[in-house]
Amino acid sequence: MNGFSKLAAVLSLAAIFSITALASQDITTINPDDVHPPYKNRYSHGKLVPPGAHWLYTAGQTGVTVDGDVPEGIEEQADWAMKNLFNVIHAAGMASEDVVKMTIYYLDPAHLSIIVAARNKYFGEGFSPASTAVGVPALARPNYLVEVEAVAAKLIDN
Repeated sequence: MNGFSKLAAVLSLAAIFSITALASQDITTINPDDVHPPYKNRYSHGKLVPPGAHWLYTAGQTGVTVDGDVPEGIEEQADWAMKNLFNVIHAAGMASEDVVKMTIYYLDPAHLSIIVAARNKYFGEGFSPASTAVGVPALARPNYLVEVEAVAAKLIDN
């Protein structure tokens, strides 16, 4: 084995050990001191997921019931949207603590507190993924008032 081959072998082993060490780490919340703190700790600025995690990207979930009905009010639609999202995450074998990013799309800013209450009902008061809430002029159907999507990551036990 020449000098270059030995160096390549050492670097390869170092990379393997680094990846193994990273894979055993937890998902880390990123809230830097030089960025404003998250409002009431209801979200995080970022989540760092180590290599070797299983990822779930959900489609946008709306306030549609299991029977395909769309309730008229924001309370029911927010509840169904969060329930639907919660059920998709659990069907993938994941839990609330595995959600690393949530995006909420809403029509009326006055509805945001109702939507957050529904989120807390299903995901818990201490739920704090990286989050974005976006006011939009319309959703996919004219009777939709809210839509929510998430990205989740679950560490794989070695």
